[in-house]
Amino acid sequence: MLAIKGLEVRYGAITAVRGVDLEIRKGEIVALLGANGAGKSTIARSIAGLLPFQGEISFEGEKLTPGAAEKNLRRGIALVPEGRGILARMTVYENLLMGIYTRRDKSAAMADVEKMLERFPILGKRRDGLASLLSGGEQQMLAIGRALLSKPKLLLLDEPSLGLAPLMTASLFQMIAQFRDEGLTVLLVEQKARQTLKIVDRAYLLETGRVVTSGSAEALINDPTLSEAFLGGGH
Repeated sequence: MLAIKGLEVRYGAITAVRGVDLEIRKGEIVALLGANGAGKSTIARSIAGLLPFQGEISFEGEKLTPGAAEKNLRRGIALVPEGRGILARMTVYENLLMGIYTRRDKSAAMADVEKMLERFPILGKRRDGLASLLSGGEQQMLAIGRALLSKPKLLLLDEPSLGLAPLMTASLFQMIAQFRDEGLTVLLVEQKARQTLKIVDRAYLLETGRVVTSGSAEALINDPTLSEAFLGGGH
């Protein structure tokens, strides 16, 4: 579904991502793991069309161009950004409506908004309240619900567990695992490596903008050469 070859991304004089090759097959959950600053979020944002890049990113056989975020969303690539990107001064319901603006099937899309409020009952209870009044976990549900309403083929989740309590994090990871059963393809950017490897099919481990190793989740979690420090951040 997604193929990346020789990806390079610079912020001014700083090269954040250098020579990254990566692929995701349809129906997989694939993780990008690494410490803060490893380049994980930069890769996700490049795929979404939010950053200029060099190299090649192909989605369903079609080359993506830098800076084509809305076009990529219409193609079926949805990003839940780090920090959630909630529109704080709008209501929960209005935030969800933002998820359907690219859809042409408006009546079906409006019905899907109601279904999303049923899927996340706490959002249904607070549909008319300001999004800023939600807890961190509730805001993450809202961000994911909004992304799902665009009917994505590929869902990019950038640090979804950031700032969440352990119980909410466990619930979030359980929900991500269920996306596989729904036929959704997911790229999960995370620092909680061990917890992530329990739910994904494959993973790429990044360090200073480069892929240092990759493989099946089972192989990586049992690899004795990977240090506890590198796979730290949750069990």
